[in-house]
Amino acid sequence: MASVSVVVPTCELNKALANQWCFATAPGAVLRAQEPEPETLPEKGAKSRRRAMWSSNASTASGETESEMSRSPQCTCSIAGNVMSLSVSPEGCRQVQDALDKAASDSERELLASELHGHAIKAMRCPHANHVLQKCISIMSPASLQFLIDELLVHEGLVRKVAMHRYGGRIVQQLLRTCEASQLRGLAEAVLQNAVELSCHTFGNFAVQHLLEFGTAEQKYGLVRIIERNMQRVARSAPGGGVIAAALSHAAAEDLVWIARAATQDPPLL
Repeated sequence: MASVSVVVPTCELNKALANQWCFATAPGAVLRAQEPEPETLPEKGAKSRRRAMWSSNASTASGETESEMSRSPQCTCSIAGNVMSLSVSPEGCRQVQDALDKAASDSERELLASELHGHAIKAMRCPHANHVLQKCISIMSPASLQFLIDELLVHEGLVRKVAMHRYGGRIVQQLLRTCEASQLRGLAEAVLQNAVELSCHTFGNFAVQHLLEFGTAEQKYGLVRIIERNMQRVARSAPGGGVIAAALSHAAAEDLVWIARAATQDPPLL
């Protein structure tokens, strides 16, 4: 059987192609319409679909975040029972200070501070734990601070060493400022015995200045006489100048004559 060719005018062919018709030559010479492509989702539906996909992804991400948070390590250790070990670290010392501030009662505060007993000297010299001791001094009763004074007096010469320490000196100063005179006899006597060396030391001079400001009249008089007898050495050191200024500010008026007399005996000091 001979094949039959059908000639379609060019204009008609273009029209058919534009309407997605396919022209084919085959036995029987048929023209067959191509099946239309499936319709795409309307724009609104596409937005809804994208929104749903975003929500699903966000939920998944949120779930992963929550899961990671639930797995992250949490600090579960309490302050009680860990005061000293926490006090020697930067973050831990802040936690201990916060616990002392927020303690429900003085008894609770003293219970926390009791964990520092026997470790006071180490804490005084620690760049972090010394802040815990300063917090104790600022918010606890003088009687509750007796353990600090007692540990300073355990060994002869320890007050001098701690008073000259960068961090420990702060504790000696605060104790001289805060505690009762009856508690401070031993501590004040140690400062008096080492007054000249402390007066000429970068950190130690502040302990002498605090005793001049907060000590008893007898202690102030004792310091004035020590300064008078060692005026040349004290006055020629930079820290000693601050000690002399403190003596002039806090000593009894009748005692200032000793400092004036000593100064006039060494004209270069004037």
